[in-house]
Amino acid sequence: MGFEELLEQVGGFGPFQLRNVALLALPRVLLPLHFLLPIFLAAVPAHRCALPGAPANFSHQDVWLEAHLPREPDGTLSSCLRFAYPQALPNTTLGEERQSRGELEDEPATVPCSQGWEYDHSEFSSTIATEWDLVCEQKGLNRAASTFFFAELEWLDVEHRTVAGVLSSTFWTGGVMLLALVGYLIRDWRWLLLAVTLPCAPGILSLWWVPESARWLLTQGHVKEAHRYLLHCARLNGRPVCEDSFSQEAVSKVAAGERVVRRPSYLDLFRTPRLRHISLCCVVVWFGVNFSYYGLSLDVSGLGLNVYQTQLLFGAVELPSKLLVYLSVRYAGRRLTQAGTLLGTALAFGTRLLVSSDMKSWSTVLAVMGKAFSEAAFTTAYLFTSELYPTVLRQTGMGLTALVGRLGGSLAPLAALLDGVWLSLPKLTYGGIALLAAGTALLLPETRQAQLPETIQDVERKSAPTSLQEEEMPMKQVQN
Repeated sequence: MGFEELLEQVGGFGPFQLRNVALLALPRVLLPLHFLLPIFLAAVPAHRCALPGAPANFSHQDVWLEAHLPREPDGTLSSCLRFAYPQALPNTTLGEERQSRGELEDEPATVPCSQGWEYDHSEFSSTIATEWDLVCEQKGLNRAASTFFFAELEWLDVEHRTVAGVLSSTFWTGGVMLLALVGYLIRDWRWLLLAVTLPCAPGILSLWWVPESARWLLTQGHVKEAHRYLLHCARLNGRPVCEDSFSQEAVSKVAAGERVVRRPSYLDLFRTPRLRHISLCCVVVWFGVNFSYYGLSLDVSGLGLNVYQTQLLFGAVELPSKLLVYLSVRYAGRRLTQAGTLLGTALAFGTRLLVSSDMKSWSTVLAVMGKAFSEAAFTTAYLFTSELYPTVLRQTGMGLTALVGRLGGSLAPLAALLDGVWLSLPKLTYGGIALLAAGTALLLPETRQAQLPETIQDVERKSAPTSLQEEEMPMKQVQN
């Protein structure tokens, strides 16, 4: 008798599993509040050079500003430069070399903002960008701040893993939309940071009541504890269990073939051929998923909406994307869903490159579609990856992929600085990485309606059934 048979006896989906989903709800709601907080924390409002002597009469201010600030090629007043000397003509544009009275021949026409900046406080009372002037030449530090900010399913039977995985991910979506509301109500970055940090205390406490995986406990030889959790699961699910088939001795027999001699390490993910292939592919997929998701999620400008409306829209569109994932993984499979959603993300980035800056409506539609596809890719990645690794290495494998994923999320804000090289380069980079991840996902095995592998041998059996025993010896006890 294997663990799946034990789980069938105690109930693979019932009040016990639903309670676990509920206990994890608050932590999952809180995660996006922190991961996406730089959208508001590091927001850069409209700004211009601080100019002493500005007229108090606002009716004359526009003409006065044109005499002091050059225009960018798109016709807007510069945010980072001012004229070295006031210009006589208000329509002087950037790059023209008109001389004003008192201007020396060898001096530049424009100079940086030497006296700081003035900011538009209509949306934010303060952010870290306005606090420390992280704009213009210092905007790289603002992106770096976002980077520094970034630095399991085993109780479910095969039939209900998909619905439970998608249901759990909806709490993340709730957090994304909640961030829009919290950011709208709290405009000062210090109070905003405090507001999203304080709820972490009850979120951490809720994890205390989440039961340990019985499957993992059996692989570690903790039979008594696993037996206690399984009985608790059966009682909550209202499932009577046979004392003979569900005694501690019977559970010990299930655990006997799964007991691990030593603690698994990251090296075990690359020790055998099939696991090595899975791990390398998952690393690429997770990097691409996170890199494109945060690259799109943190860029909420230029869409014709304010930052709060954009954030709310980005959160709301995640709900239908969950339905897309639920239907797709059930009928098309995990692999095609993962590749397809990443391909959709890449196409959204690519198509936005073809849309001019004047077509804000089309740009908004494409950004929202990209957000839906990237969220669907994220949801699929959690479900798919957890089914690829065996129980003895599942936590290790998920830890590795999450680590690489966070690296991708951390680099996403820095990639936005590539617009200094070429304006379209950030979107091209995000889309290209997503396309690479989509192709890599096709190299992974399908796991739809498959039982979770419990041992390394379960994963390797299809590719190397005769040569695995020697490689398996370090991880398992030899059974007589």
